Amino acid sequence: MSQGLDKSGTPAGQAAEAELPGPVLRCLADVEPREVQWLWPARVPLGRISLLVGRPGEGKSFLTTDMAARVSTGRTWPDGSACPGGSVILVSAEDDPHDTIRPRLDAHDADVRRVHLLATVRRRGERGRLVEAMFTLEDLPALEEALRRQPDCRLIVIDPIGSFIGGGTDSHRDNEVRAVLAPVAQLAERYGPAVLIVAHRRKSSGTIADDLAIGSRAFTGIARAVWHLTRDSDDKRRRLLLSGKNNLAPEGTGLAFDIGGIPPAIQWEPGPVNLRADDALAAETEGGGDGGALAEATDFLRAELVHGRKTGTDVKAAAKAAGISARTLDRARARLGVVTAPDGYRGPWTWGLPRHSPPDSANTAKVSTLANSDGLGEVWPAVEDASGSPEGESPC
Repeated sequence: MSQGLDKSGTPAGQAAEAELPGPVLRCLADVEPREVQWLWPARVPLGRISLLVGRPGEGKSFLTTDMAARVSTGRTWPDGSACPGGSVILVSAEDDPHDTIRPRLDAHDADVRRVHLLATVRRRGERGRLVEAMFTLEDLPALEEALRRQPDCRLIVIDPIGSFIGGGTDSHRDNEVRAVLAPVAQLAERYGPAVLIVAHRRKSSGTIADDLAIGSRAFTGIARAVWHLTRDSDDKRRRLLLSGKNNLAPEGTGLAFDIGGIPPAIQWEPGPVNLRADDALAAETEGGGDGGALAEATDFLRAELVHGRKTGTDVKAAAKAAGISARTLDRARARLGVVTAPDGYRGPWTWGLPRHSPPDSANTAKVSTLANSDGLGEVWPAVEDASGSPEGESPC
């Protein structure tokens, strides 16, 4: 016997349940599957919160300025992937709009007509008068109104989160942080922009980079993607943008840039950086100068490959015998730009210095498109895993 329907077409039993307290169940058969939408493919999702973590002075604001400029003009991302153009809302407290934010946007060729600064809100004060006060995330209606005014908004930058979490919120308590950020996440999902939260890194050491964001772990918990900005331990001018967690895409490779010119602007390096944020964190404790573990591994690897290509298995075995860890060897490989390619059809993977051409069969190597779910962008060679094989492939 079929169940009766109410006027809206909802089964009468469900309509009755909607009037009573209790659990709200949603059958997954009624949920339409959909693909993740990306601002920066495989790096920064649209409609979600992402987190950028780094120490003061590492270049976080330069990076967000470069991102805002690209979104405002629709220029491609540094890895060659497509960027959907639109408006940007900057929620910024640490930089002056006249002598810092606007000049930096100009230096990065932004369309400043599409970039908007949200720093204050108008509230009713005593006797009903309107007064301006500093914006915080407790002013959610004001942020929603800003999104209504800029319906093409693709990116919201909150820099730094500590200045905008709200005076009544303890940023070290998970439940309080989630109470503030969950409504922001819902707002992002409803209106569609990517929300990039900038957080400072704590001074204490550790082995997991995601754990070093200042404040509660709820910041990294609620973010769908976490990126870390740090300086290269061997070249302090070189900044590394390295991956932490990513709930919506495979873990991506990093990128590198420095800041130069007059006025100063980001200058991206071509190609990927085969390091993760945890690797860079380990490098800080290993030591980085000429006498450090990385320098030793770099000298070793250069000597191993100076006369020609060798199999990755042989190189790793020699490095292990020399007391060089696999992680440090991988960092040395990235530093030297070692080229990996198979030796013949289904042959062993070989390593070589850039000046040593890979074997003729190199075109049989697997390739992967970095950070691009739509097949756009620059294509780089697949990264080998610890076994010496491309990630996800059999070593045979």
